[in-house]
Amino acid sequence: MNTAEFSTRLSGCQKLLVGLGEEWKWKRGDKEQEERLRAAYWNLYELVKDKDYFIITMATDALIFDTALGSETETAVTEEIHMEEISCPSADDKTQALMDRIFPVKEKPKDKRVQRIVAPCGNETWKQCSAGCTKDIWEPDEIPSGICPHCGAPLTGNTIEAHPYIEEGYLPQWNRYTRWLTETFNKDLVILELGVGFANPGVIRFPFEKTAFFNQGSFFLRVNQTFPQTTEELKERAAGVHQNSVDWILKNDYNV
Repeated sequence: MNTAEFSTRLSGCQKLLVGLGEEWKWKRGDKEQEERLRAAYWNLYELVKDKDYFIITMATDALIFDTALGSETETAVTEEIHMEEISCPSADDKTQALMDRIFPVKEKPKDKRVQRIVAPCGNETWKQCSAGCTKDIWEPDEIPSGICPHCGAPLTGNTIEAHPYIEEGYLPQWNRYTRWLTETFNKDLVILELGVGFANPGVIRFPFEKTAFFNQGSFFLRVNQTFPQTTEELKERAAGVHQNSVDWILKNDYNV
């Protein structure tokens, strides 16, 4: 698939689902890689900024939250909540104007950018009790001693590497994502999977294939330097790009 074909698909879509995998993980302290990823996140922001989108990331480094994608600004996308039962098709202009003042058309509150990201594998800048004695999760530097105030065990990053992993950190956003996903059925959905391998295929890779299979109006693009293959069931509604997904984002001009 060339850039023009993808741009056509993307420009007309109603919903955009993005998954970021292992190729987007940052080795903390690697300045060159950090700059490269920040540039890629900016290009991704330009790609999605005017869309009704959601991003799932497997990266636990939290770098995405320090970019335009993770900002507190509201998205440009909104949705009118129409109250058809109170409209008056046969009313004269004066009556309809009165009805509009009493029952104004409402808008669904806009999401902040940061609310359109979920990191189910966790966030290493957040801390939890390494012994799992509490469901509490602390933000960076909230507990300077690095010791759990409840049991005295060392704190550790709130990621899947912790045993046990306190999942309460990501679950509110995951619930927001699943609600958004239910709104994609019977919609023109583009699914963009970037750099997702088989480290944890049950997080993005397999669920994305399932979503594409059941949504007959979807198109699925998988970009991966090692595993770009798509399933036979998706046939002409999917394509694979054999390229590092970060490089692909950095080098392409989508014109959308």
